[in-house]
Amino acid sequence: MPRRALVTVGVAVLVAASLAGPAPAAPPAVDARPTAPGAGPVGAVPGGFATWSELIDVQTRLNTAAEKIASARNAGFAGIVAAPENREVRVYWKGDPGATVRSLITDLNRTVPVRLLPARFSEVELAGAARRLAAVPNVVNVIPKVDGSGVQLTVTDDSAQVAMAPAVRESAVPVSVVTGERPVATHSRQADISPYYGGGRFWSPIGACSTGFAINLGGPQQMLTAGHCGENGQTVTTGAGVPMGSIHSKILCQDIEIIDAPSFGRVFKDFAPGSVAISGTADSFVGNWVIPNGASSGELSGVQVTAVNLFLAVNGIPCDTVGPLIQARQVAGRCAVAPGDSGGPVIAYRPDGTANALGTITAGQNPVPNSACPSAIYAPGYNYVYYVPINASLRTYGVSIATG
Repeated sequence: MPRRALVTVGVAVLVAASLAGPAPAAPPAVDARPTAPGAGPVGAVPGGFATWSELIDVQTRLNTAAEKIASARNAGFAGIVAAPENREVRVYWKGDPGATVRSLITDLNRTVPVRLLPARFSEVELAGAARRLAAVPNVVNVIPKVDGSGVQLTVTDDSAQVAMAPAVRESAVPVSVVTGERPVATHSRQADISPYYGGGRFWSPIGACSTGFAINLGGPQQMLTAGHCGENGQTVTTGAGVPMGSIHSKILCQDIEIIDAPSFGRVFKDFAPGSVAISGTADSFVGNWVIPNGASSGELSGVQVTAVNLFLAVNGIPCDTVGPLIQARQVAGRCAVAPGDSGGPVIAYRPDGTANALGTITAGQNPVPNSACPSAIYAPGYNYVYYVPINASLRTYGVSIATG
């Protein structure tokens, strides 16, 4: 059985490291397998949309506006909600955002509804509070609220006791406390061939995990995955036991590492033979609908981003914390991730049937019954998924995503 690490309390640390510098993109790998456009998410369509294609189109336009605003943020920025069911981008700011941001929002409103809303605290202030509060005993995670109103602590047992802790009572920002399960690092499609796609199973001496995204690292394209899936120098194999390559450049506290295996800019499409081309990367915003895609669970729809910039610690990862991470939840109470999905891709479909890379899976939280996760190879599945933002990983290594 795969080894499973429990997420516990810790202080937030983002480890930034890089290789020798940005490397030129290598010639794309040649893949002879037949390809077809991805069919996109399945199941009930949320938010009153008639089809998933309609939802994806709206989300794409909202995210384009949200990314422009995020790139112009200053010290007062608090957060962005880009939920397509709102039919607008909601931007939270402490104080006056300044003439540049106001002008940008006016400009964007000509094509996409953008609403500027007041926030009590900035993203920077909430992140600082989150780092301090993450050290309180029995705290599972700390979520800065996207509207800038404060932070939420999830605790494992006695919420009243945590609420009385000095760091909580003396916090400069409002703190709400809820109880919940500890997130669990998810370790274990099955027998991929070279060049490798994202979302396939691989084995290391630590256990079974999933491949993430092909990256341009100089020379042949290689594969990004989760750092807790193996150690530098370890050899990994496919689900069928065929050697793939070895692990290098592990960044412990960011939970990322690279497999020097020939890779291709596509990810598996559920458990069918097809695959989906990766066209680029995107940031994750609260309210976005995303697709976790691991070797154990396949594609999982109905998963919505609930928080960004989370701070967690993982038993078995010998550093204070892993973070920031993205949190997302399967809204119908079904599974968003299962053991064996660690390192696998989280994607968002584009209107043309290709996908954007969003991040690599680190952990799951809140177990669900096996009936709520029928496709998973390993149990239990989890209602929440945590993933490492892809753009943070690419910046750390000074590399680019490989497209298919």
